[in-house]
Amino acid sequence: MEQEYNIPECTICFATYDNIFRTPLLLPCGHTFCMECLCKMCVFQKELETFCCPMCRAPVIIPLGGIPKLPPNMNIVSQFPSWMGQLQDVWLEGSKLCWKKGYGQTCVTNNQNSVSHYPAQQEDNVIITIYLLGSSPVPFNRPGDLVMISHQPYHQRCNFLFQNYGCVVWIFICCVILLFFMVFFPMYLRF
Repeated sequence: MEQEYNIPECTICFATYDNIFRTPLLLPCGHTFCMECLCKMCVFQKELETFCCPMCRAPVIIPLGGIPKLPPNMNIVSQFPSWMGQLQDVWLEGSKLCWKKGYGQTCVTNNQNSVSHYPAQQEDNVIITIYLLGSSPVPFNRPGDLVMISHQPYHQRCNFLFQNYGCVVWIFICCVILLFFMVFFPMYLRF
């Protein structure tokens, strides 16, 4: 049976912090968010560029090595249970967060409000990856899942202005009257 711990949660995703992908990272402004949320937020930004804190909009410079190299919030890390051990080394590869589970290391994950501890097994020395842009890059092979959006022909897109030919006729008559007054009215004033 899983034991519940009072570990704070990320204010973006509301998941409890852990020692791998949801490591609590401290921004210079003093706000803390999990590594995964900050990486998803900055997935298209490069190192040494800035992003805004989601809470106070203060600028934050992305360090060399990306978001995983921001300092952890040690006040929150100190609340972790002892079996969580130390913070794990996570790195960024394009749009993926990666962690190498070494020999004898324990894997920690969280489900809703509880934290689960998985002891070391034969699955050692494995790289665990989280895709920041959705699911893994699997080729799309089910065209039946596509939602078709019909594109209207160009003449139908403009149809909202000219619902019927009467509107077009009135616009034409107004233009002819306006043209008549612009051409002949100045001539009338000369005589």
